[in-house]
Amino acid sequence: MRTYKRKTQRGTTSQDLLQRAADAVIKDGRKLKTVARELEICHTTLQRYVKKIKSGLAPAVGYKPRLVFNEKQEALLSKYILKSASIYFSLLPEEVRQLAYQCAVKFNVQNIPPSWHTNGEAGKDWLTNFLKRNSTLSIRTPEATSAGRASSFNRHNVNQFFEKLGDLITKHNLTPSRIWNVDKTGVQTVLKPKKILAEKGTKQVGAIVSTERGTLVTVELAVSAMGNSIPPMFVFPRLKYKDLFIRDGPPECIGAGNQSGWMTSTEFLVFIDHFIKHTKPSPDEPVLLLLDNHSSHIDIDVIEKAKRNSVMLLSFPPHCTHRLQLLDVGVNGPFKTYCSKAQNNWLRTNPGKVMSVYEIPGIVKYAFPLAATPMNICNAFKKTGIWPYDSNVFTDEDYAPSFVIDRPMPENRPSQGTGNLPVPPNNREKTPEYFDESNSVGSNVEIETSQTILKHVPGQNDCSVDCTSEPSGNQEQETQLIRPLPKAPPRLIEHNKRRKRKTVVLTDTPEKNALAEEQATKKKKKESKTTKKVKGKGKGKGKQTKKPPKKPAKKRVLQDDDSSDDEQEWYCIICCDAYSNSALEKNGLNAENVRIGLICNALKMKKA
Repeated sequence: MRTYKRKTQRGTTSQDLLQRAADAVIKDGRKLKTVARELEICHTTLQRYVKKIKSGLAPAVGYKPRLVFNEKQEALLSKYILKSASIYFSLLPEEVRQLAYQCAVKFNVQNIPPSWHTNGEAGKDWLTNFLKRNSTLSIRTPEATSAGRASSFNRHNVNQFFEKLGDLITKHNLTPSRIWNVDKTGVQTVLKPKKILAEKGTKQVGAIVSTERGTLVTVELAVSAMGNSIPPMFVFPRLKYKDLFIRDGPPECIGAGNQSGWMTSTEFLVFIDHFIKHTKPSPDEPVLLLLDNHSSHIDIDVIEKAKRNSVMLLSFPPHCTHRLQLLDVGVNGPFKTYCSKAQNNWLRTNPGKVMSVYEIPGIVKYAFPLAATPMNICNAFKKTGIWPYDSNVFTDEDYAPSFVIDRPMPENRPSQGTGNLPVPPNNREKTPEYFDESNSVGSNVEIETSQTILKHVPGQNDCSVDCTSEPSGNQEQETQLIRPLPKAPPRLIEHNKRRKRKTVVLTDTPEKNALAEEQATKKKKKESKTTKKVKGKGKGKGKQTKKPPKKPAKKRVLQDDDSSDDEQEWYCIICCDAYSNSALEKNGLNAENVRIGLICNALKMKKA
């Protein structure tokens, strides 16, 4: 029964009152019914309570429902559910019910409801009460997270970034005013409306927006650990940019335009000049600029200009900006919220009009100062551990999603006679335990446990351990054997030679030369492909050739085109003898005339 209404007051006597009554009976020697009458307690309840105390048992008060699992077993089940959610492979309510039934069978629980055996899963009422008993669990709507972000944000990659950051801070004695972060964000002419007040129970509540789909304008933002910021830069989806586009924008902001409205190396080169103008770096006081590995940021022209003007470029590890990019952590969220409010205000003051990209600078002028406050910026720097410098700002829970790809790497140097074949399965466990830069994790998970879990198929009852209803120390492992946590298989030798990005100081000479060589190679390949296409299209150009004259159409004849009168032989349909042997042929009539005549006679006979 989901909602039970109590009909009596039995089982509501407090533990303290019963204990005081029991002491009066046992220690003082008073009569049980007299004590029960004075304290208004049911004498039968007091008699059972005293009997348990005399027998040495711990007396319990009140009614307790008959639970399928005991407290320790439910705690293990709750711990497993939380572990699955921490690695971003959380369980659905239906999967939790199935897991509960499988655990009940494995633990040899005696009071399993018959409906569990019939349906192969626990009931909905059990799940509801299980969530009430375990307040740390609740049904949540997860946020979509890419596999690249879950795997790349690991202890190895983050430690590499903080090592390089710490070396730069120590070497150049950087202060908060000289540590900057740059990131781009998109502002559309149509943003998602915020929550409003409307009639309760209405299925659909609407809010006016400008158009069905908005047009994107890229906004480049830069903030420092001191809490300062520079005027933003706008990239419009216009081939011909004009200064009047930003006349309503923030003071001293700049703009550019291209076909897509996205940031490219050409526009970012303009932003670097804008950044140098406002930060004023010098050889004695260089400036550190933190950015991601976007193609516009790692262009060789951008790196050379930054190095000439004493700007050091440090890139984040790939797919780690959701944790390390402080603008994403503490500024861009409020910035989008204030932009949405500004758009709503514009639509109210301009009813019936359609918002264009030229109103975006005015919206950013209102939203950016409210979002990029010194408090928000400084808190974002502190939360990411960049300033104050803290390389241990992230805990094991932050690295938990990378548990799935925590696996050993194979030996990349093949033995003689094997060529490029992958490592045999029997030898993969003997490979050295080193990790890839982009997918490694420095957690304390034992590899042997992971390989043991891989041998079991999720959802199958293949556990050979004889479990009892009493909780044992191995029941946590038994739960993982019933439904193993997801684990990536052992690595294979990669045949793809594609370059993988990592956190580097882009303005260092070795990294700059490597990027220059890489981009030069790409440019040569692109030029060679273009040349081949041009040559292929230009074949035969400029040569005027006369078309061959058309052959006269052949007259339709009754014999085939590839045969002649001399080679054709005709036979009589009656005697099956050749016409050349007939008397007509001897009298000077050829076979063709005879054949035509026979056909005409046959047609006349058919009409008749």
